[in-house]
This record gives sequence, C-alpha cells and structure tokens, in this order.
Amino acid sequence: MFFIVWGWRGRQKEIGNGEFYCPDCGDYRGYRLIAVTRWFTLYWIPLFKTKELGEFVECGSCQGTFNEGVLQFDPKGAQEKFEASFAIASKRVMFKMALADGEIDEGEIAQITQAFANIAKREISPEDIAAELEAARDDTRPIGDYLEDVAGSLNDTGKELVLRSAIAVAKADGHVDESEESELHELAKALDLPRAYANGVLAEEGIKAMAR
Repeated sequence: MFFIVWGWRGRQKEIGNGEFYCPDCGDYRGYRLIAVTRWFTLYWIPLFKTKELGEFVECGSCQGTFNEGVLQFDPKGAQEKFEASFAIASKRVMFKMALADGEIDEGEIAQITQAFANIAKREISPEDIAAELEAARDDTRPIGDYLEDVAGSLNDTGKELVLRSAIAVAKADGHVDESEESELHELAKALDLPRAYANGVLAEEGIKAMAR
C-alpha cells in the first residue's frame, strides 16, 4: 500500500538584528528579529510557503522572546529626555522667579547657577544665563506654563525640589516681596503639590502659606 505523507511545518528565519532593551535582563542586549512562516511539506520535505505567521524578537543573552513592539521600548532614553526637559523647565522657572520683582541681581544669578547644577548635574554657562534672562524678560506666560510637560511625571520629592529652588532664588536678595510670594504660590499650584505639603515647604522657608 502506498501512503502519501503531507502536512505543514513552521520555519524560522532571521530577518534583522541589533541592540534593544531587554525587559527580562533589565539592560541593553543584542537581539535577533525572526520571521515565522508555515510551509507545506511532502514526506517531511518543505516544498512551498503557505502563510506568514508573524515575527518576534529574541534576546541574544537570555533567549527570551518578545513581541516586535519591544524594540520601541527605551526606558533609559526616555528618562534622559525627561531629565533634559525637567532641567530646562526648572531653569526657566528660576529666571522668571528672579524677575518677579522687576530686577535681577548677582546673588540671584549665583543661586540659579547653584540650583541648576544640583538639578541638571552640570554648570550653566554665562552665555546660557544671558540667553535665558532675555527670554524670561520677553516671555509673559505664567510661571506654571514652563512645567506643563514635566509636572505630571514628577513625584512629590521632585516637585518639592523645583519649589525649593525657586524659593532660594526669591530669597537670594534677602527679601521676598508680594510679587515673588504670589509667583511661588502659582508655582506650587502648577506643580500640583498637595496644599498642606506645599504650605509646609513654604512655612519652613518663611514664606506665607497659600490661601484656601
């Protein structure tokens, strides 16, 4: 009796490779992008492709497999981008605070320089100071607008850091007037700090609490 043996078999083929952030390894690793296809077989010999079954990513280190979308996952890159935007927003907030009373002195510049170094882990150049000062003078937006893109991603500790940096700038000339106080209140609101939390920080720094 003559039997015909036929069926289907999945076949894998590497169609790309590179480096990605492996969720299982928790770091960057090499990967292979693999396409899976179904082939018709006759006597276990694959003759022709019948269907594209899809693609997956295989980690070269742990051999874990993932959906192709994992290649878009870059937590370190996203964190670096966020930190850069946070540093820029914080710097602009401090310059706006320094100008709240209509003038800026050397003590405020020195305080901004120190605070920015603490936040961004790098020095601010004299050229950057001049450019930011000019931009702050020309920009009439409320102080909270500078934080629209980052405030929602900050925890309370990060928000407190921004608020305390702004307070330090306001106090750099030895006096916090009503315009600066008002700006600090608006900043605390824009940061969406709990009122009790914000008032605690303000009180600790000798600043009038926000009204209910």
